[in-house]
Amino acid sequence: MSHASTSTSTSTPRKRKAKSPVKALIIAAICCLTALAVILTNDPSLLSWGKAWPGLVRPLLRMLGFLGIGLIVGIAVEGMGWAPLLATLVRPLMRFGNLKDESGAAFTTAFFSGTAANTMLMTFWKEKKISLQEMKLSYLINTGLPVFLLHLPTTFFIIVPMTRTAGIIYLSLNGIAALLRTLVLLIWTRIKLTPHSTAPSLERQPELRTTTAAKVLGAFRKRFIRICTITAPVYFLIYALNQAGMFEYMRTTAAGWVTSAYLPVEAVSVVVFAVAAEFTTGIAAAGALLDGGALTTSQLVLALVLGTIVATPIRALRHQLPSQTGVFSFKIGFPMLLMSQVLRISSLIFVTALYLWIVG
Repeated sequence: MSHASTSTSTSTPRKRKAKSPVKALIIAAICCLTALAVILTNDPSLLSWGKAWPGLVRPLLRMLGFLGIGLIVGIAVEGMGWAPLLATLVRPLMRFGNLKDESGAAFTTAFFSGTAANTMLMTFWKEKKISLQEMKLSYLINTGLPVFLLHLPTTFFIIVPMTRTAGIIYLSLNGIAALLRTLVLLIWTRIKLTPHSTAPSLERQPELRTTTAAKVLGAFRKRFIRICTITAPVYFLIYALNQAGMFEYMRTTAAGWVTSAYLPVEAVSVVVFAVAAEFTTGIAAAGALLDGGALTTSQLVLALVLGTIVATPIRALRHQLPSQTGVFSFKIGFPMLLMSQVLRISSLIFVTALYLWIVG
């Protein structure tokens, strides 16, 4: 009898206790008060409906809508018992990195939705199915090749028609850098994580397959409210700082330093600044400079890479920070976001330097 009860208790991991909402509410209040102070100091008219709707409310609702879709997909995949099938697709790769099937399911999901994959990782960690270290490492792995391939169809048909060979090389460098990050991180997880049982862990959780749609919706409602509590205030703060010109200042400063340090300002500053400010505009400017003979293919590749390096941390703060702190806590999500951006920039610099060395 005692053996049976022990077996039952060990086979069903207990969920982590939910944290008090007080801390989240304090962070939300600080973000809102800071945003209001910035707006009232610079331009109080930004709070009028005519400016707030197109600049703040509508984009925020759109972001929350996509977050909600990703969240409910992630909860459904994990709760309705579909995760084992997803884990099977990459199980040999996960076994090499000493990662559990839960991480494999999130990795496969990341090829279709980053938010859903992040939701699954957070859920698995809260239910003590993976450790905090494995959750963080799995997140970093998911931001490599899965994210690159997720956005490749869109970026390919914008870049290649305008920049031709230079665009293909640029995308190839980004793809190689993403693959390199994923492989290096898998080697690192193999070193850092303890090997576990080779039996598929998700297949030992039959209770996952009995989760009803009502339970999925209940879990979604609870998680989505918590995500909105953090995401909306952080987005409001980012909006206020952007309207105050902080990101514009960061872009121009970084772009000026990069162009003057590496390439002729008169030929490349337009490309770097445009890529940092708005992707499609930057690619159009790059194509015009290439057609006009102002840049060679190698110079254009370098310009696009430098523009990406300038844009990466700024875009991460503007577009990813609100959702990251919503799905994860700020204490966990912000450091992971910084680390993912550092790894992306470092790997891209390494691959680009190798390319420049090869082409002479």
